[in-house]
Amino acid sequence: MNVPFIDLARLTKTMKSEVLADWSTVFDKIEFVGGPRVAEVEKRLCAALGVNKAIACANGTDALIIGLQALGVRHGSRVALPNMTFWATYEAIAQLGATPVLIDIDPDDLQMSFSEFTKAYEAYRFDAAILVHLFGWASKHHQDFRKFCAEKNIALLEDGAQCFGVTVDGKPVLAGATVGTTSFYPAKVVGGCVDGGAIFADTEALEKLIRSLCNHGRSAHYSYDRVGWNSRMGGLQAAFLNHMVARADDIVANRRRAAEWYRKRLAGTPKLRIYGPPAGHGENGYLAVFTVDDSVDVNAVTDKLKAKGIGFGRTYPETMDSQPPAVKAIKFGSLEHSKRFCKSALNLPLFYGITDEELEASASALVEILQG
Repeated sequence: MNVPFIDLARLTKTMKSEVLADWSTVFDKIEFVGGPRVAEVEKRLCAALGVNKAIACANGTDALIIGLQALGVRHGSRVALPNMTFWATYEAIAQLGATPVLIDIDPDDLQMSFSEFTKAYEAYRFDAAILVHLFGWASKHHQDFRKFCAEKNIALLEDGAQCFGVTVDGKPVLAGATVGTTSFYPAKVVGGCVDGGAIFADTEALEKLIRSLCNHGRSAHYSYDRVGWNSRMGGLQAAFLNHMVARADDIVANRRRAAEWYRKRLAGTPKLRIYGPPAGHGENGYLAVFTVDDSVDVNAVTDKLKAKGIGFGRTYPETMDSQPPAVKAIKFGSLEHSKRFCKSALNLPLFYGITDEELEASASALVEILQG
């Protein structure tokens, strides 16, 4: 049985006719940049994610850059981030001329280590930090990060590119964040029809600043208070996203069920470690996350999965400190846990609409390979 790693069509086909009807209206009204559908999706995002203000933008990387700039990050700032994340997190800091400070991960929840974070602050007194909510859940020290940053006056941005629908103690994970961001890259849990993103702000003042930065620093028509960016969303993307956000609860429930299915099915499998959300956290089923033992060649495993027709991912196979452009970053400590995870990380297929038969085929193939 062939199982793709991801199949977006199983979701998009459920909304195709509705989206096409909305797109026809967008074309008729020439809502190509901004417009009422963008305002509508921002309103929907606030309700779905428990945030005060939402500003749609062109992509998740822009969201990070502009969010950091709104928090005061500039040339010469130091910004902490996990050593295991998507490159855009690092890239956003570097684009502003700031210095990344790389922090190791917690080996259990795979998020930035809170103990290493506090030690790194004592050593380097960074000005800001990016707390990345990876893999469809958040750090077990989520509130500790917020409290510590508030006490030390560390500007905190929460990168929610992978956390749409994640909850902590029953509340949306980004609720209460000073500045949060998300990505609508099509492969996300709630993805767009093209690249897209959003920035979330806790106050009207931050919202006003962020909207200005997204629109060339504009203060009024052809008047500018600052140098900004060209990062705006149009009606076609917003129309698509409105239908996606309306389906978010169903999407998350469907993917969450699949992630939990894998954990139950593969529990106790030799040479395999299974990861999931900390206690009190509700995941969104973004990824099925595993590592294989050091005695196992993960590349040999993926080769055999491919031969069996089973899709797979390796999120993430390399750390930030191993990338050539990161040579000038500050690297705190040994970074051993992030390095070890990346060497053995493995993901099985997980997407909206995956069937029990596909889940079983994927799990059985992995067990058979590990048993050798």
